[in-house]
Amino acid sequence: MRRVWAGARHLSREFVAVAAPRGGRDVLVQFAIMFSLYYLYRITRAVAQGQEAIAFANADAVIAAERALRFYWEPWLQARFSTFQPLMETMIWFYREAHLPVIVVTLAWVFMRRRDVWPLFRNWFLSLNLIGLIGYTLVPTAPPRMLPWSGVVDMAYLYRDDVAFASAPSIFANPYAAMPSLHFAYALFAALCIFVLARRTWVRRAAFVYPTLCFIAIVVTGNHFILDAIMGGVAVFVAWLVAVRVPATQMQRERVPTLRDYE
Repeated sequence: MRRVWAGARHLSREFVAVAAPRGGRDVLVQFAIMFSLYYLYRITRAVAQGQEAIAFANADAVIAAERALRFYWEPWLQARFSTFQPLMETMIWFYREAHLPVIVVTLAWVFMRRRDVWPLFRNWFLSLNLIGLIGYTLVPTAPPRMLPWSGVVDMAYLYRDDVAFASAPSIFANPYAAMPSLHFAYALFAALCIFVLARRTWVRRAAFVYPTLCFIAIVVTGNHFILDAIMGGVAVFVAWLVAVRVPATQMQRERVPTLRDYE
């Protein structure tokens, strides 16, 4: 029995060393930062409530831009995927369920396994969200599923009769947060984290499967325009440029990592 308890204590110490490499206080501080961001994000998104006319006009502008650039493919892509119901239902599930767990696990992995570069990646993620908040406040944009004339259908409502998903009535849910697509931006951010920090080549390459699937899901379910995803990708790289210039205390003592460091 003593050996069992000794083994359990050893495992608990190992777990704490991995989960809290700089102590419990550091974990609480980082959690408070991310938790505050989450609620600031949800509350700030409510600012767009009551701006339906502007949001629909901006969505029309997106359609016009895509048509001018000759890639208004959303109706065609949705029609192709909707011919096979199990595939569309999978995309609906993927859109709703994979988003939050993937980003949480990715951030936790960076924090626990690569604590030396966590300040940089944390600031990258915070900057990304700030850009999204600015975009949602200044340019509220309705998703294509809300526009009857877009040729795009709300697939979650059609396949699952999900009224709550279609209407998004909560005061903390902004139905006009299509531009930029943080859904795709989070997916690309997670893939880039893995690509930069993972050691195994196959893992680094496989990471980009997730944003690819995410891009397909957000378009064929009717939740985002292709241009929303493109601007989400732009937001990721702009946020990186912001993050590498943030004078965080920990980052001042550490060199910003480059891809060459992980080859």
